[in-house]
Amino acid sequence: MSVFRPLLTASAALMTLAASTVHADLNANLGLTSEYVRDGVSQTGGNAALQGGLTFRHDSGFYTGLWSSGLDRKGDHATYEHDAFAGLYLPLSDGIAVDVSATRYTFAGDASINDQAYSEGSLRLLVDDALTLGWRHSEAYLDSGFAKRSLELGYTIQTDSFSIELFTAQHRYLEISDDFNFGGGNKDDYWQFRVGVERSYGPYDYRLSIDRTNLSSAYDAGTTLQFSVHRYFDLW
Repeated sequence: MSVFRPLLTASAALMTLAASTVHADLNANLGLTSEYVRDGVSQTGGNAALQGGLTFRHDSGFYTGLWSSGLDRKGDHATYEHDAFAGLYLPLSDGIAVDVSATRYTFAGDASINDQAYSEGSLRLLVDDALTLGWRHSEAYLDSGFAKRSLELGYTIQTDSFSIELFTAQHRYLEISDDFNFGGGNKDDYWQFRVGVERSYGPYDYRLSIDRTNLSSAYDAGTTLQFSVHRYFDLW
């Protein structure tokens, strides 16, 4: 956590300086999704959720922001997720770039979920802003006390009207525990697959996606279908 806190603190300070630089923009979004699914696992138990965020971007490649979503998870009383993030998008050559970021996840609800806050670092290689190879790592995921690592592979096809996303990831605990593995025994990982179609129409973004994992419904996973619409606002 000590690695991420200075970066997020500096990011919050830089957001307040957005109006003092001509090489930056600030935008917000507000939307509704039929189901909030993260890493292939439902965070709302099949229910809809309101979502919203604020993002500051600088021409240097630096970005930072806040994002929130409603929750309705099995087994706890979490009602909201609040994410603070900061990162740097760096072009390496024509068509090749890296994106390095840090995110702090916190959850609102009763006292039983106070210990679930955690930090995550990520590194992504992007080719033509279409092919993505990603790595994410958390030292203490949720309240497990165990490190969790995700390896990602994604490809986005752009057409005149739509973007089509093909995505897969392996999510793995780096330690095994009977309380935090998947399916019993020594299974400490699972696979996620997603196909999504997105279209922008004016300030609105519409998205339809199908998520699939090799977990059972006991983990609020399996196959899920989501539809979402978000409205974007250019604030500066």
